[in-house]
Amino acid sequence: MKIKKFEYNNKNLDLKINSIDFSSLSLLVGVSGVGKTLILQGILDLRKISQGKSLGGVEWEIEFSIGKKEKNYIWRGAFERTELNGIENDFYYDDDETENLMPRPKIIFEELYFESELIVERKGNDIKLKGRNTPRLSSFKSVLNLFNEEEIISSVYENFNKILKGDDSDVRGIPLFENFDKLLINYTTIESIQNANIPLFLKLALAYKNKMEIFNTVKENFIRVFSQVENIKLEPIEEGKLPHFFRNSPRLQIKEKNVSKWILHNKISSGMFKTLMQISQLFLCAENTVILIDEFENSLGINCIDTLTENLLSDNRNLQFILTSHHPYIINAIGMEYWKIVSRTGGVISTKNSEEYKLGKSRHEAFKQLIQLSDYRKGIKA
Repeated sequence: MKIKKFEYNNKNLDLKINSIDFSSLSLLVGVSGVGKTLILQGILDLRKISQGKSLGGVEWEIEFSIGKKEKNYIWRGAFERTELNGIENDFYYDDDETENLMPRPKIIFEELYFESELIVERKGNDIKLKGRNTPRLSSFKSVLNLFNEEEIISSVYENFNKILKGDDSDVRGIPLFENFDKLLINYTTIESIQNANIPLFLKLALAYKNKMEIFNTVKENFIRVFSQVENIKLEPIEEGKLPHFFRNSPRLQIKEKNVSKWILHNKISSGMFKTLMQISQLFLCAENTVILIDEFENSLGINCIDTLTENLLSDNRNLQFILTSHHPYIINAIGMEYWKIVSRTGGVISTKNSEEYKLGKSRHEAFKQLIQLSDYRKGIKA
């Protein structure tokens, strides 16, 4: 999936995101609090809506393409406004029981276009699929969820599930996995691992156990960042008297140069672990994935940023990256053709491309001009 345009309005929160054009790599830049993170959250809200969840007061329009032939779609819709001022956003209604706790917002309208042809139209309770009326269905769930098994819609539904937030797991949060040996039987090819709906850490463990070349690629990139590391493995370790179904659970271990013992998962720094997960995500996510990374620089050293940025720019897979940053090093490292300069007036968030400011031709000159722009320095206006 590739997001081409995105527009979002949350009337409950008096928040509006004006239309944004995205490319295969987009870097949202601006001062803290300007709305970069809110843009990513708005995109993630659409994933939740596609999964059948309700969001009061939300109105959206998104243009995207699917597959190498870039089949084009437009999906737009709106939920009724509620009186809870956004508090219900924390609940993301997704079952009928939630309605007993608070009123669940209904969908006012919804449309899905494929190559300019209207394939689903909804007005209140009336839904037409390919021009034909359908039986009365849930007023709270998106048509993407209601018709996710229809051939013309199933690929759209599946691709919205490929919108991922960049992994921000803490090393202390690595869980034990039950019956890992069964997973080894089910996932024996790189394609099956990439397409599996399982945690990223598990995908890395499966690649390691299956002795796949892609694990070596991840390891080599990681060692480029942390030159003191000479090896990585994911093997079970003795942790007391574990139940038998946990005993083969893989645990991350790192071997450093001139250190005799392996460093166990709970002794690895959060920056190291985050870097490993971000590198792993580049190679182990499914094709057509949209990866959202908020504050790209967080927990990463300068050496990590160099290698990860290089991987993003040289990626030859069918992936899309939407990043945020206000860190000068990140902005200067990624070409100005990828910049989206974010500003906010009240509750309205807008973006502009670098071309609109006629910045300098060299990256360094463009960066110096960027940090002097009023829209960048004073991006938040009353």
